[in-house]
Amino acid sequence: MNGSSLARTLDAGRFSRRSLLRMGAVAGLSAGAAAALSACGAGGGSGSGTTTLGLWTWASEFEDAFAATIAEYTAINPNVKIEPRYWDFGSYAPALQAALAANNEADIFMPLVSTLALGKAGRIVDLRQALGQPFLDGFFPSTNDENVYGDGQYAVGWAAQTFGLFYNKTIMGKLGLEPPETWDDLIAMAPAINAAGYVPMSAQGTPSNQLSDFMLPIITQISGDPQIVLDLDSHEKPGVTWDRPEVVEALTVVKRLTDAGVFDKGVLAVDSDTSNSTFMTGKAAMLFSGSFFPPVLQKEAPAGFLKEYGIAKTPAYTAGGKHWCANQAGYTWAISEKSDNKDAAIDFLKYLYDPQRYLKMMNDTFSMPCTKQAAAGVTGDDIKTMTQWLLDGEGAPHILFGQGSLDAVSNGVVSVINGSATPAAAATAIEAAVVQARKI
Repeated sequence: MNGSSLARTLDAGRFSRRSLLRMGAVAGLSAGAAAALSACGAGGGSGSGTTTLGLWTWASEFEDAFAATIAEYTAINPNVKIEPRYWDFGSYAPALQAALAANNEADIFMPLVSTLALGKAGRIVDLRQALGQPFLDGFFPSTNDENVYGDGQYAVGWAAQTFGLFYNKTIMGKLGLEPPETWDDLIAMAPAINAAGYVPMSAQGTPSNQLSDFMLPIITQISGDPQIVLDLDSHEKPGVTWDRPEVVEALTVVKRLTDAGVFDKGVLAVDSDTSNSTFMTGKAAMLFSGSFFPPVLQKEAPAGFLKEYGIAKTPAYTAGGKHWCANQAGYTWAISEKSDNKDAAIDFLKYLYDPQRYLKMMNDTFSMPCTKQAAAGVTGDDIKTMTQWLLDGEGAPHILFGQGSLDAVSNGVVSVINGSATPAAAATAIEAAVVQARKI
C-alpha cells in the first residue's frame, strides 16, 4: 500500500500512549518474531569503528532510490553502515508495534499515525531541536503540522499526497458537462450522469477510514480555517469539539451527495481496486482519488485511456471559494530516542533531503514532494498539476493522529452514508466516542 493511502487500514496497528508504555505487550511475540526484531532494531552496534543505522519503511517504490542514495552516503562516510528493511504494509504496523514495545525499533523509521503518541511518550526525537527550524520551514506547513505536539515536531514528511477529481473527458464532453466547481454543481449533474448509465463519482468506501480523507477537508472549506481539523483532532482547545456546526455541515454535504446518487451504489463495500477499475474502464464520469493514482493509471489503465482523463481540483463549498483539498504526508520519518546513533541518523536524514537528491528521488518514483523547493521542480504532468495546488496554499489536514479520532470520524461518515444517523447525530456520536477513547 502506498503511503498516500496510509491512514485507512490501521485499526490493528494504531497505538495509544497507554499501549506504548505497556512494555509487557511484547510477551505475545513468537520466539521467531522476537528474534527477527532483535536482529534489526535500534542502536546498531559500533564495533570496529562502524556505526550501523537501521531504517524501516514500507515505501517499497523507493527501494532502488534508497539503495543508490545509501551507496553514495556510505562511500562518503565509510564508517557508517545503513541497513534498510522494507515491509509489506500489512506486516509493518504490527511489527513496529511489537518493536516499540520491546524498545527495539530501528534508528530511523516511519511511525505511521503514532507520531504524536510517540512524541508525548518521549520515544522519538524532537526534530525542531535536531534539524533546526530553518530546515523545517522548507516543508509545506500541512506536512509539518501533522507532526507537531506542543513545542516539538517529531517527524518530517517524505512523500506528500493530495486529493482531487480525475474525470473522463469523453463522458463529460458527451453529456455537455465540465468538472464541478462546487459540491452543489456535482449534486446538480449527478442525475444526468446516472441516467446515462455512469457512476457520477467513483470513490473508495472500504476501508472506511478512506472516507475521513473525503470529509475532513470539507470542514476546512466551510470554516476557511486550515487549523480547525488539527484542533478537532488534538481535542485540547476549549470549545473545539466534533459536534460543532462546521462538522455537522460537512456531514450534511456527504448526506446530500449520497442522496443525489453521486457515489457508487454500495460505496461502503467499494475498495480501491474496484473504484479505480470503475473509472479506468469508462464506467464512471469521475473518480475521487489522490496523487498516488497517476502511477496506477500509467501501469494499469488501457493505453487509449491515458488520453481520456483530466484532473480537477476538489469541489469548493461555495462558488469562488477556496478549493481546500486533503494534503498531508503518509510517509514520514522519525528518529528513535533510544538510538545510540542519533547524530549519524540526523546526518543521514539531512542527506536524504539535499534539494537535488530529494527532487530526483521524487521524480523517479512519480511521488509528490513535501518541500516547497522540490515541489517547484516536479516534472510529471499529473503530479505537477496537483502539486501546484499545494503551492497555491490549498492543502488541508486529513490524517487523524488523536486518540480515538480516526475510528470515530470514519464510523460517523459511514453512519451518514448508510442512513443510520443524521449528520447532527453522527457528529454527536463522534464527539462522544473521542471523549470515551481519551479516558482509556
